[in-house]
Amino acid sequence: MLEPGLRYFNAANIGPAFRGAVEAQARETAAFQADPSRERRERYVTQSAALRARLARRLNAAPEEIALVRNASEGNSVAVLGLDLKPGDEVIVTDHNHQSTLDSWHLRARRQGLVVRTVATPFAAADPAAVVAAFAAAVTPRTRAIFLSHMTNVTGLVLPVADIARLARAHGAWLHVDAAQTFGWLPTDLAAIGCDSWAASTHKWLLGPLEGGVLYVRRDRQDRLSPLMLSHGYWIGSPAEMETAQRYEILGQRDDPKLAALAATLDAHDALGEAVVERMVRARAAALRAALARVPGARLVGSAHPALAGPVVTAAFAGQDVPALRRRLWRQARIATAEAKAGGDALVRFSPHLYNSEADIAAVTRALDDTA
Repeated sequence: MLEPGLRYFNAANIGPAFRGAVEAQARETAAFQADPSRERRERYVTQSAALRARLARRLNAAPEEIALVRNASEGNSVAVLGLDLKPGDEVIVTDHNHQSTLDSWHLRARRQGLVVRTVATPFAAADPAAVVAAFAAAVTPRTRAIFLSHMTNVTGLVLPVADIARLARAHGAWLHVDAAQTFGWLPTDLAAIGCDSWAASTHKWLLGPLEGGVLYVRRDRQDRLSPLMLSHGYWIGSPAEMETAQRYEILGQRDDPKLAALAATLDAHDALGEAVVERMVRARAAALRAALARVPGARLVGSAHPALAGPVVTAAFAGQDVPALRRRLWRQARIATAEAKAGGDALVRFSPHLYNSEADIAAVTRALDDTA
């Protein structure tokens, strides 16, 4: 549904939803408002159960391990606040974790006497072992949890989460993965990753509705993670379901029509195929990197290792005022980007998706040449 002429390179922030998802939510919202009776709303218990089962199959998890939350930040907060920790316990984060997670941990640490150890993200790492080594160096006998982003929203570094999960298990630490930047373009096997919890949003790379999220908590770890709040279980079909991950989605009245939008979003992805989406997204990112490498004064920032480089593409521009450069790209060519910072450099962040064309990428290079 992107308007003609808009060169949109900001999927890491908001991915414009599939037309089918927008239309499905509009239809169901109209039907809901026409008949908001409890009798009609009983259908959402069945629909939410079907959606959990569908997401579980997609992520190689059990439906009992899936909770439908409102975004990755909410899922991350369940993990931050729900773990049972005591003064002196240590938590490892990175400086490129999403700010909401960093702020939440620092707030909890200040209130409860916890220690937050921050790993400098090795965003230019030459191999996965170097990334794992950075986390291993931060582990101490008091480490109780490791929280990281699967892919950073700063330079697109894709962390080797399965290797870090093995490190965490070896030290008895909880591993939580913020997958806001990988869910939707990178096929995910949660059983193979081996993390304890994982959270994602539907409004970024999945190209789904706003205020949609998924939280996974491994079945045998759920008793260690308390929910954020207790209320009437709106999508709970039986008391036994409160012994599953559904305990984490008790958030009061929900936007029930969003279930239809989420189902339509998954329909669109299934029609394409996960492998096709990944291939298309990686191809767009590779084409953009190659184009930026030819722009005078541009310098790509991030890892060049194939296993570590995701579709967030950031570049520094020598001698340029980056905020002013971004404003010119928007005003002169309707190119939507974001700003990032790594290694002391102000960066322009591009996050291309499957809707970006060769013409979009050519427009970027032309605009940068014009503003040089």
